[in-house]
Amino acid sequence: MNLSSLTQNKSIVIQCHDIPDADAIGSAYALQRFFKFHGSESKIFYGGKAKISKPSLLMLINELEIEIEYDPDLPYEPEFLLTVDCQYGAGNVQKFECRKFAVIDHHRAEIREDENTEIRPTLSSCSTLVWDMMRKEGYDFDKDEKARNVLYYGLFTDTNGLSELRHPLDRDLADIEFDRALIKKLKNAALTIKELRIVSAALDGSRRIENKKINKRVGLFRAEDFCDPNILGFTSDIAKQVDVLDACVVYCLVGDSIKISVRSSVREIMASEFANFICAGVGSGGGNIEMAGGFLKADEDYFIQRVRDYLENYDLIYAGKTQVDFASMKRWRKKSIPVGFVKTEDMFKEDWPVTVRTLEGDIDLRAGKDIYVMIGIVGEVYPIKREKFEKNYDILDTPYNLKTEYIPEVIDKISGNKLVLVDFAHSCLPKGEKIVRATAVEKPTKVFSYWDSEKYFSAVTGDFLTANETDLSDCYIVNRQIFFDTYEEITT
Repeated sequence: MNLSSLTQNKSIVIQCHDIPDADAIGSAYALQRFFKFHGSESKIFYGGKAKISKPSLLMLINELEIEIEYDPDLPYEPEFLLTVDCQYGAGNVQKFECRKFAVIDHHRAEIREDENTEIRPTLSSCSTLVWDMMRKEGYDFDKDEKARNVLYYGLFTDTNGLSELRHPLDRDLADIEFDRALIKKLKNAALTIKELRIVSAALDGSRRIENKKINKRVGLFRAEDFCDPNILGFTSDIAKQVDVLDACVVYCLVGDSIKISVRSSVREIMASEFANFICAGVGSGGGNIEMAGGFLKADEDYFIQRVRDYLENYDLIYAGKTQVDFASMKRWRKKSIPVGFVKTEDMFKEDWPVTVRTLEGDIDLRAGKDIYVMIGIVGEVYPIKREKFEKNYDILDTPYNLKTEYIPEVIDKISGNKLVLVDFAHSCLPKGEKIVRATAVEKPTKVFSYWDSEKYFSAVTGDFLTANETDLSDCYIVNRQIFFDTYEEITT
């Protein structure tokens, strides 16, 4: 679905979910500004049992002069109803009869999707989705500070202060210009006395789960049911500082689901991966190394068992240090498939700090004549030294093309400017035969590579632990599907 098709409706009623949060309000308001620019009138409203009362939301509405109505008895049948940050007929939004409806949401689909729905559960906020849709329509955000502010704040609040960014588009929205004074003012109005009591009660009722094999300790803190996500994040920030904890999970029950906030202080536990593990198959999670969060549809016993499983059911491998019996593994040959490469010196000065943004996360590097970046067949990105590249690859004359869900970008860490990696890419082909030793892992595995001693590559059961036959100490993880797409077994 694209927004231009919605502007064919001259009158649009935008509905937020009951008890709207900043993400819902911000998404609705940005859309209203888009529709007005394209000549369509719209109004924003919400139903449910209570009016907005949170101080920061009232301040947001007042500061940006947002017209949003509380109307649980909508006295007319809208010609066109657009639900934002929720899905028509779902449990968190009052259902009103209408002639026609459309949906823009970032939660798991609860209705049948068609040409009138845009649902992307991989995104951390509805604000990200709206920003991306408006951007694709050519909307000029440089001339609309209000739209930038509400979408940034919507993302900020739905990701525990940007600690739970799941997708590169989330990180792109987090980089836009915004009114820092306004956001600071809203942040400092986020906690009421009642919510402070919720934080206190959550910290007072902790339990601890330990893993003796790797000597890691995780604290569990339950907050009041239906607790605001920001309160979970605030609580976990405090709990993280407890000296006997290596990580913590603060959670609350939301009906038949659970909202979690995760913090970590040790390199063996990346918060984003911890959250993803807990929510896998029954929800979604995301974030960064130290801070993350998620939402899962499960009961409390299942959730606590997933925390235990995470600590007990994975192996740790440190490249060059952990003894791994690669010699007994099968030999595989890399298929002769053209891939891309970029010389970082073509993009930046020597020793310049940059961040490569990919679907798997951000990779921090220092650009230079000896550092190249490889781009795989599905857009996976990894660094390689020039000496190793020249030994293993031939440069091709053919242009390099990449078609993937998200095109990798490189961010100048000094200026903040972004460059598209493929704009500087060339094609290459592996020389001769690249032989690796590899095996599918039988349990979740974490590998610390030569490139980064603070971040690990995670493998789920079925992914491949792989090492070049000429240097078995340099091991890494390859996604199961990518492995079979790029390698073939040597049977003779």
